[in-house]
Amino acid sequence: MIPDVVQQLLAGRAILAPMLATTDIPFRAVCREFGVVHASTEMVSAKGIVEGLKESFRCAVFDPAEGAISMQVVAATAGMATQAIHELSRMHPTIIDINCGCPNERICDAGAGAKLLEDPKSLESVVRAAVRASTVPVSAKVRMSAQHREESMRAIVRAVEDAGASFITVHARSRSAAYDQPAHWDAIAIAKDEASIPVVGNGDVFSSADAFRMMDQTGCDAVMIARGALGTPWIFRDIALGRRCGIDEHLPSVTDLADVVRRHVAMLAREFGPILSLPRLRKHVAWYTRYFEGADDLRHLVFRNDDISCIQDAIAAFFALSPLPLSADAPARLAMEKAFRHRVLYWLSTPAPEQYLG
Repeated sequence: MIPDVVQQLLAGRAILAPMLATTDIPFRAVCREFGVVHASTEMVSAKGIVEGLKESFRCAVFDPAEGAISMQVVAATAGMATQAIHELSRMHPTIIDINCGCPNERICDAGAGAKLLEDPKSLESVVRAAVRASTVPVSAKVRMSAQHREESMRAIVRAVEDAGASFITVHARSRSAAYDQPAHWDAIAIAKDEASIPVVGNGDVFSSADAFRMMDQTGCDAVMIARGALGTPWIFRDIALGRRCGIDEHLPSVTDLADVVRRHVAMLAREFGPILSLPRLRKHVAWYTRYFEGADDLRHLVFRNDDISCIQDAIAAFFALSPLPLSADAPARLAMEKAFRHRVLYWLSTPAPEQYLG
């Protein structure tokens, strides 16, 4: 039986995905303003929690006033998952999500992330341990296999479901696939056909139209949005309102967007301080303004400047000029979109992987 809280959360149809050095409290707050009801923390290392690493606990932190929150945990063994979740449960997340899809080589070499998918028994063991240790529903985020796609997808779903997970999220790319290659949504449809628990689809949702098309084509119960929310958090508002539209069709006014960027930068500065906030706020400024004329000059200034007050002034000056959005077929926009989907912008700042190993 699916817990009521899971049914309520999936009824919102969209989840903010866990993203390293990105889905922190300030970014989740912005996405909440635009209508997301279910958001995730950054990935939390089970090993780091067990060893008491402050970096790992920092990734797990959330404000109780935020609303529904998934805490995503990466663990290589059942024992490590059990110990970490006993500790993390004291923070009272809404959902514990087990990361079984991270493609990072060092994480996989440690036996965690997507490595778990190579052995359904190991996958089931880790998820089952999480279910037993957790006081809240448990989900698992997986990805498709590069070989024997249908057979392996069905085996993965059965392992997660047999372990007692309340729902499963399927990222429709294999571990080796580049992020600028199209996602294979058929893997989500296969999972939905196999599962008796809800299935959330993930991969290449960059607009509300994409979200509804994924749900129509695959039958998935909801979508998880990662890159599609970076710089464009109003995607959640479009989905909540049932708009089957492109990301530009209900673009906030320049005044409204300027206010969002200003407040987001200020929240990051308060949360992380004037030095540690810089890598995070720089990439967010780049994402928010990437589709506007003149964004290159602003981006260069922001990345050369270490003074947040000066950065805020530069942002205000940029929007005061009422910059025009680039048309969808403008060469500059197409080039930026290509870079963005290749993760050039996505990985502007990434924590050292060592904290996630184990």
